[in-house]
Amino acid sequence: MRKTLASAFRSKGHIILTVASSGITSLLLSEGRTAHSIFAIPVLTLQNSTCNVLQGSELAELLKLTKLIIWDEAPMAHKFCFEALDKSLRDIMNSSNNGDFPFDGKFVVFGGDFRKILPIIPRGTRSDIVNATINAFYL
Repeated sequence: MRKTLASAFRSKGHIILTVASSGITSLLLSEGRTAHSIFAIPVLTLQNSTCNVLQGSELAELLKLTKLIIWDEAPMAHKFCFEALDKSLRDIMNSSNNGDFPFDGKFVVFGGDFRKILPIIPRGTRSDIVNATINAFYL
């Protein structure tokens, strides 16, 4: 499914980014990278974190042109990573048209097995881990 979706968008000349939560998984993706490396997500991601992307940088321009983001192994990432990307895309795009939409209107597909690996919360309780999952993401 991931390859079909990527091929369909690329055949129309659109730019897509394929990312993964882990380095091993990113190696299995066509032109894949880790989400932290491509979006410059801080390693210690907190509730108010944003991606380290400067307005006008090459990465900001790439994100502006991107039509689709495919994020594999998404359940492994902390919900603050998704929130940081959402806040950063809204800031980078700086548009009033799509400001009400998640990720400023970009298509984002999250994949992975929600029954397997959850985010790691050092010394976290079951409640802490469940509250850190993508299911607890505000969108």
